[in-house]
Amino acid sequence: MNSRERVMRSLNKEVPDRIPMDLGTTNCTTLTKKAYENLKKFLGIEKETRFMMENFQVVFVDEEVLQILNIDTRGIHPQPIFQKEIINNNSYRNEFGITFRMPQEGLYYDMVQHPLAGKSLEELKEYPWPNPENSMNLKGLQENAKKLHDKGEFCLVGDMIDTGIFEPCWYLRGFENYLMDLVIDPDFATSLIEGMYHYQLQRYSLFLQEVGEYLDIIFVGDDLATAENVIMNPQTYRNLIKPYHKEYFKNLKKLAPKAKLLYHSCGSILNFIPDLIEIGVDILNPIQVSAQGMDTKVLKDKFGKEISFWGAIDTTQVLPNGSIDVVKREVQKRIQELGPDGYILAAVHDIQPDVPPENIVTMYTEAKNISISK
Repeated sequence: MNSRERVMRSLNKEVPDRIPMDLGTTNCTTLTKKAYENLKKFLGIEKETRFMMENFQVVFVDEEVLQILNIDTRGIHPQPIFQKEIINNNSYRNEFGITFRMPQEGLYYDMVQHPLAGKSLEELKEYPWPNPENSMNLKGLQENAKKLHDKGEFCLVGDMIDTGIFEPCWYLRGFENYLMDLVIDPDFATSLIEGMYHYQLQRYSLFLQEVGEYLDIIFVGDDLATAENVIMNPQTYRNLIKPYHKEYFKNLKKLAPKAKLLYHSCGSILNFIPDLIEIGVDILNPIQVSAQGMDTKVLKDKFGKEISFWGAIDTTQVLPNGSIDVVKREVQKRIQELGPDGYILAAVHDIQPDVPPENIVTMYTEAKNISISK
């Protein structure tokens, strides 16, 4: 059984020879720059670090690393074009007009200015949306995707990078401002998400016209929860956001008709899982086990027949602070509770700078060595 067969067998609710493993296929399942450079040094690999997203400091993972860790997936990505106006040594403004600043001794850029904060609906109508074609370089992508597809060795995950339609709305408006809009100014809220939906669908259409026929999985990351709960009333989601998610997912599946949909939301997403299943989500990521209600046994028992799970290895305590034995026990627990089918093992979200490389290697080595059976 090769890697692609292993992943697809699991996602089709059949038991593979071992639990499939992922790293680096999406901007939510990779590593931060510092964590990756520590891992490369530990593995004795000398390669230039390449950013997948500069603002969040997450990176592309090199093939040599994927081979050493026995990763079963491969990401299909465009080359991102970082459009930015440099303000000073630690600040820049991107194509949307959002200002980012790197704190002193910081690890990521913070958003410090939102271009639509305080704007009216009439002003929103005049907002100059960026050109989707300028966000990514697709040169050579189709050739590479076809080559990997024809070889058939790995499961191919398509991520155009930065794929949400709800989350970017608050990037533009401000987090509290946009959540307030959902309650007191729904016309503004829906006008903004409609604009974002059309912008992102145009981007994904460009990407999937090149590679959609070769993909096994397509990815959307769009956070809807905190560690305590979902970030809005479920009825608000169903009335205002869900219709756009539904159309977005439907159109992505038309553009990649053989692909399953992998959806990412951090936090306690439990109350929205039935909605996500209803509108076409096939796989849920990252399974933030430290969040309220995200008990892996309960999730598997309640939703395991309808959806698959991707992630679940704790990045809050276990990976950064755990001993080798603690990491092994975490891997064993998640495989026992989310396996033997319908589970792809990965860290909860991107691996952070405080995670020792020994624990990363242990996570994947232990998973590879665990025998599973129905």
